[in-house]
Amino acid sequence: MKHVVLVMHLLIVSVAHADTSANITDYLQQQSQSPADYVLSKASSHKVTIIGEAHWLEQDVSFVAALIPALHDAEVDLAAEVFPASQQAEIDQLVTSPKWSNVRATAVMRAANWPYHEYRDLLRTAWLANRSSGKRINILALGPPGDWRTSLLPEGDTYDSFMADKVVQHLAKTGRSIVIYTGMHHAFTRYYQAELSLTGTATAYMDRMGNILFRRFGEQVFLIALHRPIWCGSPAEPSYCLPFAGRIDCAASKIGRQVGFDVVNSPLSELPFERTDYYAYGHNALRFVDYTDGYVWLGGVDSFRPVRIIELGEFAPDSTSLHEVMKTNPFTDEEDVTEDRLREIWAEQTERQQEFLARRKWMHLGGTGCDELEGRNRR
Repeated sequence: MKHVVLVMHLLIVSVAHADTSANITDYLQQQSQSPADYVLSKASSHKVTIIGEAHWLEQDVSFVAALIPALHDAEVDLAAEVFPASQQAEIDQLVTSPKWSNVRATAVMRAANWPYHEYRDLLRTAWLANRSSGKRINILALGPPGDWRTSLLPEGDTYDSFMADKVVQHLAKTGRSIVIYTGMHHAFTRYYQAELSLTGTATAYMDRMGNILFRRFGEQVFLIALHRPIWCGSPAEPSYCLPFAGRIDCAASKIGRQVGFDVVNSPLSELPFERTDYYAYGHNALRFVDYTDGYVWLGGVDSFRPVRIIELGEFAPDSTSLHEVMKTNPFTDEEDVTEDRLREIWAEQTERQQEFLARRKWMHLGGTGCDELEGRNRR
């Protein structure tokens, strides 16, 4: 009898999964938009639109860069975590200057300790947009100071509250809507990320930038997650999985285009996270809609490419800037390294970029696995 009950349960689950996959495909075919149109539609109807990324994925940064001309035309500003707030005056001058300066833009990235071409190109794209007409897009730098633990925490502020305050101040000053581009963990609005013990027990819950802004502005804030693998398994030895066993990848691949879509009020809203997915720890029966309002799928893992590292000679073109980078070193925990060691680190990191998927432990996620998934659903 127990065997019969188990078989019936598996059949019910398989049918439910098959129905869900078909519903997802139909929904994306009929209701999704191009990613750019989707983000712009949310930016036009919300005071704050947050885009959460994984960091260091070329397609994510290039996607945001491609949005900038349209944001400029719509008079919507762009805020970014990767630009340090200490460089705001320099950024303001840079993106409105009559002539582009790669040297000045690189100095901003050096202050950010963030030596990547594509993120620097966001500034140049804003400059180009501002040159095109009398309108202006402002780039709001959100990055807290490097010593934020010692400079902010004693004052009762955090990395996230610092960024939220910058956004609130900018909105009050300009009265314009804003798109915020930040790491996904800072973007959460209704979802509260748990601090976990190695056994997976929630010991506390973090208050992220998006949480703070959502409490302040409510439904005027809309969160869009960019597609990426997620941590799964034991917190002590995490691995990576595709969200929802690859169902989004399979559906989007089937319709053959990049998509942006609402999670709220959609067939995807009730998709459950697995109990051992990182985000489900500390949350009972976590659903997709609890995690984000909207989603953008720019491609499967096979299409992912890393951002490019700016060459050391360009990133630190003189002795003063070189010694600055030797002191901070953006890639490892080593500080005050020698020039020779810095060059070694730079070469090592540049070489490691060629093994990007393996280094991030995403190789096993290549390909959608849709045939296998659909086969399981049919059984």
